[in-house]
Amino acid sequence: MSFNNILSFGTLNPDFIYFIDELPNLGGDIRSNKYLIRAGGTATNCAENIANWGLNVGVAGNSIGSDEFGKYMIKHFENSNINYENIIFENHDTPTCSIYVDKNGERTIISSGYNFCKWNNLKEVKNFDSLIVDRYSIPFIKQDLESVSHDVFITQAGYQEEITYKINFLVVSKDEIDVIEANRLINEEYVDWILLTSSNLPARLISKDGVLEITPPDFKTINSTGAGDATAAYIGAFGVENLIENVKGACASGAIVAGTNELPTMEKIKEVSELIEIKPR
Repeated sequence: MSFNNILSFGTLNPDFIYFIDELPNLGGDIRSNKYLIRAGGTATNCAENIANWGLNVGVAGNSIGSDEFGKYMIKHFENSNINYENIIFENHDTPTCSIYVDKNGERTIISSGYNFCKWNNLKEVKNFDSLIVDRYSIPFIKQDLESVSHDVFITQAGYQEEITYKINFLVVSKDEIDVIEANRLINEEYVDWILLTSSNLPARLISKDGVLEITPPDFKTINSTGAGDATAAYIGAFGVENLIENVKGACASGAIVAGTNELPTMEKIKEVSELIEIKPR
């Protein structure tokens, strides 16, 4: 099962990705081995994956400018078949994100330009049955989330602000939240399922039914940018009706992005899913 109308809400910005051996010392000077410019931000990354799977998805979140970077983002949405009718245009520079990826695939991220942005009001964005939100947007929509219909399946990508609202699924790195806090969110019924992810280490799926350990396939991380977003996108697209298979698909999506830097196709996801092991912990 997939949802009919998915809204990917959060950061919208071009990414400037620099591949380096390691970060320089303070005051140092380095050259990158190569660089990429791509449409990014969590909302963009999730929507891009979902559209690639042939599903109906739209984006909303921070405002963008009418500058060349803003035009670049809109062109990407058009080319990717992503609905962008809710995007706010303002007279400011479009936010950007600089990402430095070292030889191990780990990232250092510098975001800029969000201080001037306006954010969509969720109450004005309607007709979706699945909502994906990123951690960066929570301060701007926290009250809105408390009033979202219980019929809407809510997936959150990342954890930064305290969760005092109800969501169905949280996809989060083990670096962002500890097990004690994860268990508290489950026990106090703010979250139904939490997927704790980690690069090449086993992930954990936590719920009131217990803990499952998820062993990913053996792969080398090339660039982890967008891997967690692909994981959240899969859950936001297909939900938890078939929980185990969909969690495998979500983990496979993230692994493919981290290991290949390519959008995961449904065919490739199915292939990699078969290599993922899930067992009680």
